[in-house]
Amino acid sequence: MPLNRNLEAMARQLYDYWFVQFDFPDENGRPYKSSGGKMVWNEKFTKELPEVWTVSPIGQILDKYPSTKRFDTSEYLKEGLFPIIDQGESYIIGYTNDSKNILYRHPAVLFGDHSTRVKYLGFPFGRGADGTQILYSNDERISPWFLFLFVSSLSIPNPGYSRHFKYLKEMHIIIPSQKVADEFVDVIKPLFDKWTDNVMQIAQLTKQRDELLPLLMSGQVSVMPPEVNCDLAA
Repeated sequence: MPLNRNLEAMARQLYDYWFVQFDFPDENGRPYKSSGGKMVWNEKFTKELPEVWTVSPIGQILDKYPSTKRFDTSEYLKEGLFPIIDQGESYIIGYTNDSKNILYRHPAVLFGDHSTRVKYLGFPFGRGADGTQILYSNDERISPWFLFLFVSSLSIPNPGYSRHFKYLKEMHIIIPSQKVADEFVDVIKPLFDKWTDNVMQIAQLTKQRDELLPLLMSGQVSVMPPEVNCDLAA
């Protein structure tokens, strides 16, 4: 998905500028750290963070979500009302019409307990297979867009084949001021809205391709080339 790779790259550049370099716009629209914004040493991150920003174990900022079934691969449909997402490399791996076991609260972040893969989910979805941990924030300063970008930037400890969610919860997350958090949402949300639109459009086009290709191969339908106007002006 080239368009989405470009959108995600833009989002990560913004995240890096604001929350790694700490050059988010200050009250005068200048880059905060580069313009002399006050920084305070933080022991957990072993570096300076902007004044009044705090940190917290990730486990303490996670919100609970309804217990829903994890769909087995035998239950996946080729098409349906709701996409199924798991912790594997592919994004949408199937569909379901089972509306009772859908997580309607979105945006959300999926963390793969085994794979450590992180996915952004901007639509209602079903959970595939084992190991799909869904992350919601209980702190309004940590938006789902910030949470996705922060968690996906982490290096999760990897002691062999293990469940990694317990390690993730022990790691610390930066909590910006409410003002910076709100301004970041204003900038980043439109990028992810467009990202989600692209995902839905690509899924629909893929479905149409899969339906049309066998018909083309069997000769049941044909694609006529556009007519060419050969009249030449005198």
